[in-house]
Amino acid sequence: MQRFFTVLLCLGLIRAMLRTYNVDVTSPDIHYAGDVIQCHAKSCSPRFIVGAFNDSVAITTGSITFSFTGTAIYAFVGLTNGSCSIIVDGYEIQSFNETAAETIFGVGGNISQSDLVDGLHTLVIDPTTESSLMLFYNLRYTASVPANVGAIVGGVIGGVVLTIAALFLALFARRRKLIIRRNQRKSTGLRAITSAQHDRKGSEEGASELPT
Repeated sequence: MQRFFTVLLCLGLIRAMLRTYNVDVTSPDIHYAGDVIQCHAKSCSPRFIVGAFNDSVAITTGSITFSFTGTAIYAFVGLTNGSCSIIVDGYEIQSFNETAAETIFGVGGNISQSDLVDGLHTLVIDPTTESSLMLFYNLRYTASVPANVGAIVGGVIGGVVLTIAALFLALFARRRKLIIRRNQRKSTGLRAITSAQHDRKGSEEGASELPT
C-alpha cells in the first residue's frame, strides 16, 4: 500500500511540474534586432504561414532573442537567403545555410534543445551573413510550475478511500446474500420437520380412534 501511494504521488508531481507554453512570434517577449515584418493570414500568401502558430510569421534580417525560464526550447525558422546560427546560452547548437538553388521557402528546420537545467536561458537566432532573410514560425518552451502537493495527496487518498468503500460494500452485499440463503435453507428445513411432525401426529390420532 505504501508503494502504491508513492508511485501515484510521483506520477502526479511529474505531470503537475512540467508544462509547455506556446509563444506567438508577435510577443513582446521576443526581441528582434533588425527590421521585422509581421506576416498574417490576411496580409501574406497562405504558403508563407503554413505551420505557423496562430497563422503568424515574423520575417526579419536581424537576430532574434528570447529569454525563458525552463528546461527545454523548441522553435522553427525558415531561411530564404544566407545563413544563420542557433545559439543557446552562448553555445551554438545548430546552423542553417541556404544557397541560390533553394526554393522560395529556403531551408531551415526544427530548433530543439532539451535537458536544460531548470533556470534562466537565452535563445538567439543570429544571421551570419548580411543577406540572411529569416522566417520565424513558432516558438515553444517547457517550464516547471509549482505542484499542488496537497491536492495531489488528497486526490490519491480520496481514490483509495473510494476503492476501499466499494470493496466493503461488495463484501457486505455478498455476506448479506449468504445469510439470506442460509436463513432460507433453515426455514425450508423447519417447514419440512413441522410437516413431518404434523403428519405423524395425524397418523397417531387416526390409529387411536380405531375400534378395539
